[in-house]
Amino acid sequence: MKKHSLLLMASALTFFVGCTTTVPVKNFEDHPIPKISSTNSDLQQIEKGIVKACIKLGWKCTPESAGVINGVLNIRTHQLTVAINFDETAYSVSYVSSKNLNYNGKKIHRQYVNWVTNLIRHIDAEMI
Repeated sequence: MKKHSLLLMASALTFFVGCTTTVPVKNFEDHPIPKISSTNSDLQQIEKGIVKACIKLGWKCTPESAGVINGVLNIRTHQLTVAINFDETAYSVSYVSSKNLNYNGKKIHRQYVNWVTNLIRHIDAEMI
């Protein structure tokens, strides 16, 4: 009986550890701007590519100043706001705020990483 209880508790613990819904908040810093051609991209071209990638994924992106774009993603009852800072060589995507994503100051819903990673992939594709 003891063996059965111990096995049941171990299985439950494994289940709950594997089903965590939050992950540490990660900012994606200094991601290089992809370049295929020998011509350099200027800030306007980079801004245009970032905004285009945002729109394709349903993000609402607003240029705030030279080299800074505010991105907002609304999915159902969830909202994620990020800052996209960029120059001619690299860009960064940083967490700003969220609603209904279980943010506690250090951790956030695991979908955050997927949404931002997907945005980064699409930004890279627009820059090529």
